[in-house]
Amino acid sequence: MTEQPELPRFLEKPDKVDIWLFVGLFAVVIYGFAMIPLRAYLLSHPLAYTLLVGGYTSAVVSGANASVGNGVWWVYLLCTVFGAVKFMPLYWCMGRRWGMDFIEMSVRYMPRMRRLILRALGSRSRKATLVTSGLVPLGYAPGPVPNNVVNAVLGLLGVSLSAMLALNAASVALVNGIMMWLGYTFGDEVLDVVQVVNRYLLWVTLALLAVVFWRAWRQSRARA
Repeated sequence: MTEQPELPRFLEKPDKVDIWLFVGLFAVVIYGFAMIPLRAYLLSHPLAYTLLVGGYTSAVVSGANASVGNGVWWVYLLCTVFGAVKFMPLYWCMGRRWGMDFIEMSVRYMPRMRRLILRALGSRSRKATLVTSGLVPLGYAPGPVPNNVVNAVLGLLGVSLSAMLALNAASVALVNGIMMWLGYTFGDEVLDVVQVVNRYLLWVTLALLAVVFWRAWRQSRARA
């Protein structure tokens, strides 16, 4: 009989702090699902989009709106910083408290990212911290770098909370500033596309959610 692998301490015997972190993680997941059907609404409300999501898409949309006088670009940029960074302290705390067990669980199905992180964590040196810090801006740009995992690694490496927040804020300002400039430059064209997308996105999103729940229901029935 094969021996079951030992669970990490924070899963086997969680204390009060671990439970609060689990609650926070569950709340972030629910928040992410709640944002899916709201995307169509947020495209027409750029300020809410920047605060609630803060990603580069919201920067492009808000830049396009600023170009036609619907809002001020620097207000939108500050809001995208808050919107993008608001959950990063939670992942930093998880990395700092749960360590390598949490990192391993987070990148289990991302082999390239796993190899990169394990290589960076091999020495826990200044170079490892610099390499990991250099990944933070990439986490806010289009691409496969998960900034939640990167910030958890920063917590594990001992980077302070204030330094992590400053690095993330600067990264968001840089990436979203570029995206906002693109939206500002091609404002009318972007807004025309937003109107078309806004017309159909809600129905497409609801259809995709229906497919996801239907597949989950079928799999649960098959297991039963």
